[in-house]
Amino acid sequence: MRKIGGMRWALILGLSLALIASGAAIVGSTAAPARVTTQELGAGDEVSMEAWPGAQTLSNELAREFPQDDSGNVTIALVARWGYLDDPAVMAMAGRWRFNDTGTGGEFAGDWHLLGRRIGGTLHGRFTLPPDGRGEFRGHWEVSGGREGGSLWGSWTRDNDTHGSFAGSWDFSSGRDGGALAGRWIQVDRESGGFRGHAVAAPSIAPVDWDGAVKTESGVVHVARTLRFERNDQILPRNDRQTVEWTSTTTVNWDGIVFVLRIPRADADANVTLRTAQVGFTWTVRELPGLHVRQQVDRAGHAIEVAGFVLGRHPDHDYVRFEIGMRWGNLSAPDGPDPEARDVTTWNGFAQITYGGLAVERVLSFERGDEVLPRENRATIVWHSSTTSGWDGLVITALVPAAHAGDTYFTLHAGPFTQVFTLRELPGDHVFDAGNGGMVEVRAVRG
Repeated sequence: MRKIGGMRWALILGLSLALIASGAAIVGSTAAPARVTTQELGAGDEVSMEAWPGAQTLSNELAREFPQDDSGNVTIALVARWGYLDDPAVMAMAGRWRFNDTGTGGEFAGDWHLLGRRIGGTLHGRFTLPPDGRGEFRGHWEVSGGREGGSLWGSWTRDNDTHGSFAGSWDFSSGRDGGALAGRWIQVDRESGGFRGHAVAAPSIAPVDWDGAVKTESGVVHVARTLRFERNDQILPRNDRQTVEWTSTTTVNWDGIVFVLRIPRADADANVTLRTAQVGFTWTVRELPGLHVRQQVDRAGHAIEVAGFVLGRHPDHDYVRFEIGMRWGNLSAPDGPDPEARDVTTWNGFAQITYGGLAVERVLSFERGDEVLPRENRATIVWHSSTTSGWDGLVITALVPAAHAGDTYFTLHAGPFTQVFTLRELPGDHVFDAGNGGMVEVRAVRG
């Protein structure tokens, strides 16, 4: 067994581990996650990669990192998210297009798949591109197997000599409402090019500005973590400990932040303000425990939701906690992201535990069609992943009832690889040969 992988992997996980031997890998397995009845986890609502976390789940998580209530201070978690809160269906689209003989239009064809679901199909149509670069497109989409479909239409615009964009709408042939779509196209030679984009089951896919801040008049505010931040979303450098500012833009789903406020009990009437570019609120500290606000901000259905609760104590003595990092692919690559390549290796798989539950902390180097699928139970995490010359991975947390620490098994299945660990075997750095040049690494630490 040997340790491989770049410095970035070590920094991402932040695990200092001893090398421990483990069982043999099973190569060529057709494993599938077993149907499980979740055992006594006691950690509240299910947590998945980008879920809106429940109060009990966050209380258990944050109590390990932040001070508890005491005679002089109260610790309050404030959780906020904004955008399309109901997670409308999102379709990823990609394909090719080709000019007609005159170069003033042409045809396109491609595929689509519904993110987070095992549903996909094809799309095709025609576009115009007059000399002024302001054209349009019309086409159709179908579900694989011909069960359902509809129309799509909108603008097809040239931005410069080689790049352009498209934006429009889609619907169902049955008459049901559809939503919006948008994307980019590129010209790769004189006659043709490619395109990529997304469609959402909502009225608009246009970016919405949610830049904002949280400020308390007393005490201090911390950022515990962000939710679904990507692209240019970020927490801005801080000038004082009572204010947190951020930049955030949403398109097809939502962003959010988990804050922790530490406030003197004597200042229960001090104000806490949350403002965004769309809406703002002010509460007293006394109003934050049990707070739940959900407010729509525009006709397209964008909304904001805020919840607050006092940080409770986590029963550490009743549970065993593991931080588990997993990655698969070409582990010798210095970075995980995959460049385009012909040879693609599929690593669709799952992680599963026989007692307790699993939570996704973050994904590593996921791109294109890589995704964590919606959770069916708290003991199993299922993903779609493919790599070319890089690697993908996940960082997860396992909570296991202490009473079952001796008879709990952790299973990792990724592509052709399957490995089952006991909790005694799990801590350490484990590297396996998955065949055809692919490798799998598991790093775990208890506590």
